[in-house]
Amino acid sequence: MKNTTNTDNTDNTDKENKTNWHRLWGLMVAPLFERLKCEVTVEFDLSLKSQLLDMVVVTKLEDEPINFDGVNLDYYQGFENLNLHNLISFKSFNESFNQTAIEEFYGHFTNYKKMRNLEDTPEKINLYAVTHHFPEKLFSRYKNTEFLECITENRIYDLKVFTPVRFIITNNFDHPILGLFSNKTEQIIKSTERLKQDGWLLKKVSSYINELYNHYSLEGVNMPYTHEMFLKDHFPPEFHSQFILGKDRGRQEGRQEGRQEGELIGKIQLLQQILKQTVSIKAELLAKNIGELQSLYDSLEKEWLKVQN
Repeated sequence: MKNTTNTDNTDNTDKENKTNWHRLWGLMVAPLFERLKCEVTVEFDLSLKSQLLDMVVVTKLEDEPINFDGVNLDYYQGFENLNLHNLISFKSFNESFNQTAIEEFYGHFTNYKKMRNLEDTPEKINLYAVTHHFPEKLFSRYKNTEFLECITENRIYDLKVFTPVRFIITNNFDHPILGLFSNKTEQIIKSTERLKQDGWLLKKVSSYINELYNHYSLEGVNMPYTHEMFLKDHFPPEFHSQFILGKDRGRQEGRQEGRQEGELIGKIQLLQQILKQTVSIKAELLAKNIGELQSLYDSLEKEWLKVQN
């Protein structure tokens, strides 16, 4: 008999990992567009049932182009033509931007038009696909046709099937943020050096550096510049010492909370077996925080006490 429990857990873990990468990417890229005085929404919810678009950038400029004066233009390669509304889909090194992905993107585009009452003015919306891998399979369908225009070789392309989508390929790109998501140590080092040169951007994303490091640790990649190193380089020694103490304390508290969550999950599963009712499968329990687990356990315990009485 086929065991579906492990598959469910794997699918749930993969989905969570993908969500974490996309959220982290969005949070670290957002300061670039905020510096242009744009309104940025990370993981824009497009429906009652969760369908998250990685980023929406609204420039609020109807009659004039966005002002790039005073910013590093190479940070915005591919985004020089920002529109009033800009939808951005991101694919990490674990993913590929294929036919299915672009169809999903067009679906987001349609939903966004409806939500913002832009169905009669779709020309006010630009679509951007930021992807680590060159979309060879997708582009091969339109190679040497008017539907695919190369703006910059191996970097920026416009796919003009239906509503145009601008593709920005980030592989081998020493952009201070995008390059950090490359999964290549050499490229991460180059991007880190760029990031360290620009104080305002480093301060904006410093709180996410350690989380990015943890993601890479899970992937078996050495991150050359951690949050701890950033604090040591840019803050007084006593601040760095406090961070180390807080980090160690956080690890202890995290381990304690993990034990509590594990115990609660075990108790909940046992009560579900006794009561012969499945409120949540294991994958769903693993996704809950300790407060939600405690509430569920209390509810099941009340049911069990009723049966006992």
